[in-house]
Amino acid sequence: MTTASETQAAAGFGSVSLPLKISGGVSIAVGVVFIVVVMMNSLFAVGPAFEEMIDDFRPILTDEALGTASEDIAGLEAVGVEFQTAVVPGLAQTFGVTPEEFSANMAAQYPDIATGLAALPEITATFNGLIGTLDSQQELFASADAIPTTNLPANTVPWIVTLSGLAAIAVGVMMFMPGKVWSILAIVLGATLVITTFALNLPAKAADADQLNANLTPIYTQELIDGANQSLVVIGAMGNQMATEMIPDLAAQLGMSQEELGAFLGENFPATAAAIQTMPETLERFEAFVGVFEVNLENYETIQPVAFSPIIWMMVVGGAVILIMGTYCLIKEN
Repeated sequence: MTTASETQAAAGFGSVSLPLKISGGVSIAVGVVFIVVVMMNSLFAVGPAFEEMIDDFRPILTDEALGTASEDIAGLEAVGVEFQTAVVPGLAQTFGVTPEEFSANMAAQYPDIATGLAALPEITATFNGLIGTLDSQQELFASADAIPTTNLPANTVPWIVTLSGLAAIAVGVMMFMPGKVWSILAIVLGATLVITTFALNLPAKAADADQLNANLTPIYTQELIDGANQSLVVIGAMGNQMATEMIPDLAAQLGMSQEELGAFLGENFPATAAAIQTMPETLERFEAFVGVFEVNLENYETIQPVAFSPIIWMMVVGGAVILIMGTYCLIKEN
């Protein structure tokens, strides 16, 4: 037997207007779309990967860090030029041989130095290109770094979209019950989604993140990392052989102490002398720089297929639809 309360509830539910039912169904559909988009784009994996990558790249994308990297590369370039134009001719004259003979003897006795010097033009060009690319992306990086805000990490984004979807579904279900309050609730939810999205400037930030992604795609590869690591091995071997073999040998052959030879090199070949002194620190900085790329390659591969702009505009459109439907129902109810 049906109780009186059940009869009243059934009658009340049945008395819901068609606009409310339609609006409720639309709101539920919007919420489902939000949640499906989160799952299809694996945002619960993308969010943490994005945040970890941004955190790691932030220190190397400062003006100071990029400036130091450029100075390190310029120092290596200067060594390559000075060695060919001054060191080889100068030391050849000192030892009474031709530059060609001196170069041949050096290649035989110090193969790591010869290999490094030969590779320096290509290595420095590659690193200059990489530093230049990163320098040109600083504005885009800063904008993407603020998703959703400077105080909220990116791994909150999938939760925000999911909770917005669940809220839209909840509002849609409630709109199948009589009462103006549900229309007002839909208006509040829709307006909140639209206003908050624009107040946080998320469309522009998402577009910048997508552009940054597109600009990094050609260079951020395993091939880049492998090549950079190999370059560091070559430079490291060159610097080590200079410091541990060539300098002591030159000092002995010239009858100088290593301190006297250092002063001689500094006076006559300043770029080479400076590079010998700073090579360990330079390599350490480059290794840290390349290391950031290496440890975040998996994070980048997780992020790379995802476009952020469509997701943000989905929230704007979804919020606008809920807002419009709620307003329409409120007008019809009056």
